Amino acid sequence: MNNKKNLAMVLLLVFALFTSGFQTPVLAANQEKQGTITVIGTDAANPLLPETTVQFGESETATQALVNAVGESNIEFTDTTYGKMLTAIKGEKAEGNHFWAFFINGVSAQVGADTYVVHNGDKLTFRLTDWTKTPETMVSLKVVDGDKKIVNNLSDIEVIGTPTAFQLLQVALGPEKVGFSETQYGKMITSINGLEAEGTNYWAFYIDGQMATTGADSYPLKPGNQISFQLESWQDVPEDGGDGQTNPNPNPPAGTVSEAALQAAIDAVSQYALNSQIGEWEAIALKQAGKTIPASYLEAVKGLVKEREGKFTRITDTERYVLGILAAGGDPANIEGYDLVQAIYNGNVTKQGLIGVSYALIALDSAEFSVPADALWTKDKLVNYLAEKQNADGGWAWDESSTSDIDTTAMIVTALAPYQNQAGVKEKVDASIEYLAAQYQAAKIDNSSTAAQVIIALSALGMDANASLFASDNSSLFQYFLSFQNADGGFDWQGGDVSDVFTTSQAFQALVAYQLFSQGKGSLYQLPLAAEQKPDVESPEVESPQVEEPILEAPVEGKGVETVKGHTLPNTAANMYNLLALGLFFMMAGSVFYMMQRKRKA
Repeated sequence: MNNKKNLAMVLLLVFALFTSGFQTPVLAANQEKQGTITVIGTDAANPLLPETTVQFGESETATQALVNAVGESNIEFTDTTYGKMLTAIKGEKAEGNHFWAFFINGVSAQVGADTYVVHNGDKLTFRLTDWTKTPETMVSLKVVDGDKKIVNNLSDIEVIGTPTAFQLLQVALGPEKVGFSETQYGKMITSINGLEAEGTNYWAFYIDGQMATTGADSYPLKPGNQISFQLESWQDVPEDGGDGQTNPNPNPPAGTVSEAALQAAIDAVSQYALNSQIGEWEAIALKQAGKTIPASYLEAVKGLVKEREGKFTRITDTERYVLGILAAGGDPANIEGYDLVQAIYNGNVTKQGLIGVSYALIALDSAEFSVPADALWTKDKLVNYLAEKQNADGGWAWDESSTSDIDTTAMIVTALAPYQNQAGVKEKVDASIEYLAAQYQAAKIDNSSTAAQVIIALSALGMDANASLFASDNSSLFQYFLSFQNADGGFDWQGGDVSDVFTTSQAFQALVAYQLFSQGKGSLYQLPLAAEQKPDVESPEVESPQVEEPILEAPVEGKGVETVKGHTLPNTAANMYNLLALGLFFMMAGSVFYMMQRKRKA
């Protein structure tokens, strides 16, 4: 086992050396600050100062910004022990029941305009307000720490316009008390009041007691909203709406992985994938998770298909590209003028053992492609071939030997899932589930990659990887699998805190497959070929898929089945880098062969 781990580390180091030359350019930020100021008097339809763009000075307060916008002669103040109180703007005075209310980004400020230091992008509003009248729109805000203690509890906060929940949090607590990072999907909160979201912790966002399905920075506040932010863990998430009254049991029983924990894990692994590389497996997971696939992925695949004239040495490459093209919104039956679907059903699908056969069936079923009756491999032929190769113990071996392995068995179960109720198949699937359950109970599923393949298979069958068949000692297969996710969102293979792209690509699919199952939305590899199914794409550059990278090759004992991904070099790259890429491929292929030989001798 140590030799395998050492070999895996060497391969990852080679991969790191290969990719270390690619740097992301960083542009210097523009330091000039600007925002807008609006002044509304008694006649809201005719503002004293319509929304006006202004430049903000360094450490400038909102009061100073107002003075600069309307002129010092148009402002009147009264000095108080709490600072300057605004009494008149452009001749309109705050008399009787009226006062000048101050709003930041549509949220009633919790500090005075004379003490608030403006930030870039701020929208400042000063409105003459009658304090005896109830505001039209009010919301509340609550912040709960990791010990379920309420840190902030603010009620009756007036909002105007359509500020977001994130803006509410910033204005209510102060921008300096809300840490965040920009991601492709919006702002991710990293700290509130100095409480960091570290390790498996994250800041959960609730709307009216329900876990939000959108980010705080994209949710426009509505009248009466009760907004909550609670520090939670991916492995232990409250189910009662984030009000601080949570289940005190830190180790929930099997079967209680919440929707919130699942979504948090998917969001984190999505970001890891987007920051690393996008191959076919990542594209599938992104599409099925409702995330954005970079436009350059499909363009890179098109270029590769055109360059190879639609022909690939390994049938698994063709199968892999069919799935990736579908995920990215393309048509693999007509990609750059080539029909990759026909290349599968008339191809040598047994050349790479049962892996090639199983993914041929998965690819042909993914968009319910029509297969001619005279095809070399019809769907029925593929189903029957797989069924016939099952071993007596209920499992399968990639090389059709009598020694079953968990990964291959899971992949074949995934392929047979659409036919699970068909005569001659049902008993095969039932036997395979018994085999997989026995392997779990015997602790033979000892790494995240193998766990991921089993979760994908069970989800395709409509079975819960948290159910009693795959649960023991107050845990479950899915909870065990989640324990391999690291703080960066990625997954490691067999413990530790260093994520790798190979393992993460399989884990990403497993998370999404389980979510699809839990939501009753079908299998991971159901990728309909329809215009309305095409995902949104965007323009940022990503690494192209490496030429003829292997799909899921022969499983290695304990290591699971991996997709070896790399970075396609630009056409102007030096030959040295091409040799490195080629060398990386042969090292990976050689390692697979070496470990299979060790397994056979054991």
